[in-house]
Amino acid sequence: MKSVFPFVLFFLFYSMQIFNLSFSKNYLINTEWFKNFNDENLMNCIFLALENNKDIIIAKNNILKSRLDKNLSISEEFPEINLGADYLLLKIPKSTIPDNDIQTNSFALPLSTIWEIDYLGKKYNKIQIKKLDIKNSYQNLRSSNILVATDVACVYFNISNLNKLIELQNKRKEILEILNKRKAFMYEKGVINSLELNESFQFIENEKNEIENLKKLRTEFITKLCYLTGLTPYEADKITVSSFDKIEYKKPYPNILKGDIICSRPDIIKLENEIKKKKFDILIAKKEFLPKIQIEGNLIFSTIINNFGWEGALAALVAGAVQNIFDGGKRIFTLKKRKIEYEIAMNEFLKADLNALKELNDTLYNLKKDIEIYKNNEKNLYYENSNLIKTKNAYISGVKSYVDYLEKDSERIDKIKTLYNSKNQKFIDLISLYKAAGGAL
Repeated sequence: MKSVFPFVLFFLFYSMQIFNLSFSKNYLINTEWFKNFNDENLMNCIFLALENNKDIIIAKNNILKSRLDKNLSISEEFPEINLGADYLLLKIPKSTIPDNDIQTNSFALPLSTIWEIDYLGKKYNKIQIKKLDIKNSYQNLRSSNILVATDVACVYFNISNLNKLIELQNKRKEILEILNKRKAFMYEKGVINSLELNESFQFIENEKNEIENLKKLRTEFITKLCYLTGLTPYEADKITVSSFDKIEYKKPYPNILKGDIICSRPDIIKLENEIKKKKFDILIAKKEFLPKIQIEGNLIFSTIINNFGWEGALAALVAGAVQNIFDGGKRIFTLKKRKIEYEIAMNEFLKADLNALKELNDTLYNLKKDIEIYKNNEKNLYYENSNLIKTKNAYISGVKSYVDYLEKDSERIDKIKTLYNSKNQKFIDLISLYKAAGGAL
């Protein structure tokens, strides 16, 4: 019993590890990178999601489950001991065993043990597989954190952009209403016909519809952000979104990335671990061809002769090797199957590796092109602002009317909306690149 005691302490130590589950947010999603947007409200939303999102909570529980599975594998290294309590009712003829002290009405306490010696290390290999499962469960948690954080950032940017678009659309509607009043006056004076007047009113209704569509889309994004952060739609007022004008990425945008950056992606690391697991499966399948060594022991105390005394105890210890002679080819088929599974796992890894490189290349290319589009839109807005100033000066000089100035201002608002949309797309591309790189930007 003394030799077993250290193993028991070892098992209890590993069992207690399941209650110690702590993670570094910076390790999981690289929070420092999100701080480059210099937006405290964005960081608050991300941290709120990391604490309350149900997918992340499930991923954490799966880590605990994986640890328990590993501890179950460790427990198989120890002997199994059973204790029973039996009532015995015997009748032995006196002619068979005369002058015996055997009690016809007695009790027995059988103690049995069975232990398969892991001299081949099969159980140890299974423990290694469970440890790889724990590592994969950590990668699942990383993947959940990256997906949730990037989804939160994309939704957050869309909400902020929509807030600005709705504001600009309302301003444009006000300009059109002023122009409509002007056209209504002209209609009364007979300068324009009813067709031109109706078209101007249609413009107003179209603007109203555009505003309602933007509000509807914003509501959808707000409820999605609530879902990601673990809030109900009725708690949307707990979320604060900064003005889109104030959100800027303060670091230089990435231009070139090394291909090995994908090695930090959770899906790539998981597939690497799957290959290692398949190697262990092949090793275990090979060891199944060798004999098993098993120890069985029994110790029975009873009141058949003495009152649970050692003199009346029955003890037996059996140790031996068992070799499976014939099983219908099960071991051979299992080994071949494990080898095929290894080939599948290897090709799954190569497939994921190529797809990761494709995603990285596509997102980086899209980011570069959308940055160019954003710069072009900045130039367009610059020219439009210059035209507006010239139109205003012409209006002050009496060369152009106030209507001309309002129409030019309306065109400028369209250019501002286009610029904001391209800025938002630039941010979305950047977030997609961060996700494609596994958070290693």
